[in-house]
Amino acid sequence: MKIRFYKTIIFSKTPLKSHFRYKDEFQIYPCDSPEAPQTDRFDFPLFIEFWVDEDEKVEVPIEYEEFTSLLAETSLYTKKLNRIIRLLSAITNHEFSSYPVEVKWGVPMPDLKQENSGKINSQSSRLFMSLYTYSTMRTESQITEFSSQSHKSMGYRKHHDYYLNDPFEDIKKEIDFPDTINSTLEKYYDLESKTQLLVDTICHLIKNGLTLETKMKSLSFLAFVSSIETLINHEYKTFKGDVEFECDGCQTIKSSPVNCKKCGRPSWGISTKFYTFLRTYVAYSEEAVKKFKRVYGMRSKIVHTGVLLLGDEFITWGNSDVEQSQFEIRAETKQLARLSVILWLLDGPNKTPNFESDDKQITNS
Repeated sequence: MKIRFYKTIIFSKTPLKSHFRYKDEFQIYPCDSPEAPQTDRFDFPLFIEFWVDEDEKVEVPIEYEEFTSLLAETSLYTKKLNRIIRLLSAITNHEFSSYPVEVKWGVPMPDLKQENSGKINSQSSRLFMSLYTYSTMRTESQITEFSSQSHKSMGYRKHHDYYLNDPFEDIKKEIDFPDTINSTLEKYYDLESKTQLLVDTICHLIKNGLTLETKMKSLSFLAFVSSIETLINHEYKTFKGDVEFECDGCQTIKSSPVNCKKCGRPSWGISTKFYTFLRTYVAYSEEAVKKFKRVYGMRSKIVHTGVLLLGDEFITWGNSDVEQSQFEIRAETKQLARLSVILWLLDGPNKTPNFESDDKQITNS
């Protein structure tokens, strides 16, 4: 194994003011370079350090063979960086991002605190490259081991409180993590490679949901739901248990602990799996199940009838109650997606399913 260390800049929506390191895998800490541009409004820069195994094999298309060394290095670096970014975004309350280099039209951001900020109206657009850099960045990024730290250690909050009590990004807060973060990461890094790739896909879907949250509400919502359904399909793909199939090919059900409320026939469809998984891993109180049904109901409306969430197609006025309700469902779904993969990592896989019947009152908490 040939180890190479990297130090680079990533961004967060909430400021990072402390240091977090997970074993010898990676660490993040505040961007404390005196030359680094800073902001107090959005996309706060922070440092991340990690390593790659340069002996790891990377397939390069034959037409690019002459660039094999460069493409292999870039691929290993990008793969590892994105994996950590998506993982942290999925298992904490914070979205982490790296900037793709893009060329766009723009003007310099005005200083809103100065009297001449109105001069933006007299400027002309020009081409900009969306790139974060500064004079000493290249020199500072060259490391051969993890940097020693003088920043305070990351603060932790109780798991339940962390994910359910005000889990929103805020420029006036600072990044903190749940007290289960190290256990969750340990479970992830202990997964065999095929299952780890599945979790990477789930984290990617959650990250997509976060990125689209303010731009495409319906797609963002569906990305969160899809992350849960991807995990459900994996969890129950070979499930036998109390569900008996007449045919393994078409999955015709012979018997099941759950029956359809309308016709009474045994049920093990998508919605039944959805509720069963969330009751098994996330929560099984009566109030929790009501939330699961709200989420699945919204999912069905979008997927099957083409209904879009407010604000996706038109600017809406006078629908504050509906918009508030949809905001709550989206926020609940985001946290359900996160909790699904976290609790599955901590308690799964193949936990005994909670087949509590849909028409039966659930009173446990």
